[in-house]
Amino acid sequence: MDDFREPERGRQTLQMIGDFARAVGLSPSALREYGESGLIPPATVEERTGYRYYSLDQQQRGIWIRRLRDAGLRLDRIHEVLDGSPAVADAVLDDWLAESRQRTSSLSDLVDDLKLSLRAHAGEHPARRTSASFDAAVLASAMGQLGPSTGHDDAFDTVLVELHPHAATVASTDRFVLLARTDVPARVDGPPARVCLPVADTLTWLRGRRSAELILEQPVGREHRTRELHIALRDPDGGELGWDSPTDLFPDVHRIIAAAGPTGRRVAFARDDLRMLVDGADADSIRLVTDEARARLMIGRRTSHGTASGPDADLELSRSALARVVEVAAEGEITCDVGHQDEPLLWRSPRQPDFAAMMMPRMA
Repeated sequence: MDDFREPERGRQTLQMIGDFARAVGLSPSALREYGESGLIPPATVEERTGYRYYSLDQQQRGIWIRRLRDAGLRLDRIHEVLDGSPAVADAVLDDWLAESRQRTSSLSDLVDDLKLSLRAHAGEHPARRTSASFDAAVLASAMGQLGPSTGHDDAFDTVLVELHPHAATVASTDRFVLLARTDVPARVDGPPARVCLPVADTLTWLRGRRSAELILEQPVGREHRTRELHIALRDPDGGELGWDSPTDLFPDVHRIIAAAGPTGRRVAFARDDLRMLVDGADADSIRLVTDEARARLMIGRRTSHGTASGPDADLELSRSALARVVEVAAEGEITCDVGHQDEPLLWRSPRQPDFAAMMMPRMA
């Protein structure tokens, strides 16, 4: 029998497939499959025996493949993450994370509903209950910042409150702009839930109070959630405001914000410059143009200058929609992730990291 020795390439030590498989936590059969697909081909294959050898510097890639696969990412998407550009990898990972969160939320709803239904059949007749404790001034500030401006349709004189395990999202819309604060502090007890609150009544009740507990109770069964939802705001002294839920006209805020950015193309402007641009303008069409590192917003003879990164863009925006974003954004710089002509623009305020505003460009 010929004397066997591990092949070497210079100083690079190679491992046989079994040793490498144990080191990275993959099976030899999986490595063969991934090698054939180009996901992690062996460093060398011995011609005489067909033995596969892997280099030590391939171990980290193998570990990432195993971790991503075990977490549920498809192999073709793993290939895009590990071999694509940073922008492609970021987009794939962001999409996957958003999809995973949505699946987790749907699964949580399914499990909660089934538990409650089983208990109801046993005669317990439970209600699904979620409560959230807020600093009253913090909740009022978020609602007052985003709440509809005067003159809007009464149907939109509400804000959406989405309750998550460790915080709340507060959002408003006027059909043309979606405004949100995605991380309003709250102590939430119970499954995730969402409710629309009338702005005027809620702000009046919150005024002068130090804390407030928002309580949502609904009977078992998905078909009852809108019709029989009971809502109440309570304070530690026993004060209470209760009402039936207004019509919910809102999308899944977290999901659409996650889907909107980042796009790889971003502009930034000073908020004060944008305010001067939109205030008093007669036309309702603004042109956004980016050229290399420069960005311009133009309406008539007025121009606001900013900075840009990513591919060039040339879009038409609604002045009134942009004015609404500028009205509620925090002082300082305003940034915008710009997609294609048929994709929403996502505005952010760095001084208020949880602020987000979405609007569609005008169609040419």
